[in-house]
Amino acid sequence: MASPYANSESTTPVGQGGDVPEIVLSAVAEVTGNGPHLLSESFYDFGGTSLDAIRVCLRVSREVGVEIAPETLLDSEDLAEFAALVTAARDAR
Repeated sequence: MASPYANSESTTPVGQGGDVPEIVLSAVAEVTGNGPHLLSESFYDFGGTSLDAIRVCLRVSREVGVEIAPETLLDSEDLAEFAALVTAARDAR
């Protein structure tokens, strides 16, 4: 069974203040089947598609606890901007 924590040393559940950049990088690597990725990379740098964006956003949404539209990822300059937008959406709820 997967741990509800962002990493093995964390005591913060992912959906409650977990490391959003780590969640984003993990989801992108899982969906694209390659990695590791850097936050400075664009989703398009490694061939991300709109279907991949839907899958990434579903995984990130499930982990963080807020709905994230695929356009958020597709319109972001890089994965860092996407992670910042996800963090802001989580913190706004």
